Amino acid sequence: MSNEIRIEPAQENDLPSIKLLLVELMEAMTDTEGFDIDRSVENCQALIQSPLQYVFVARQENSIVGFINFSTRKTVMHPASSALIDELIVSERCRGMGIGKLLLRTVVAKCRDLGCCEVEVSTEKSNARARRFYKACGFEEEAILLELDLIDSGASRNPVSPLFSDLCN
Repeated sequence: MSNEIRIEPAQENDLPSIKLLLVELMEAMTDTEGFDIDRSVENCQALIQSPLQYVFVARQENSIVGFINFSTRKTVMHPASSALIDELIVSERCRGMGIGKLLLRTVVAKCRDLGCCEVEVSTEKSNARARRFYKACGFEEEAILLELDLIDSGASRNPVSPLFSDLCN
């Protein structure tokens, strides 16, 4: 197998390969409650079709060995659009080959082309390996992302507090 890696925009026919990578992502996550592979593939298909969302794949010959997705948005506090990376996964068998860095470089270059003023990344707090990776690539922990789950999936990890519910009614 050739070692040449090509980074390309994802196409809908890449979805079966992306699904396999999502399975690997799920296996690496500590909290998979509510994670539905088929729904994630549908979401990925919608991202591929959206003009404000970007999905890139890392291709080695005819195999997809990684992907990354990000969105752009305008905020009140920034002079230009801001980008947010939501997922980056490299197949376990290909980790350590620099594919994650290639995917990140592609995103940063695309964000510069789009005129973005910053690139942010979201990862689980417990994912120390990913946090080390992003720091090694120049990202700094400058903010905290707080979440409030709005979908009750039974034993939700962050159930909506009664106080908050009362405030919103």
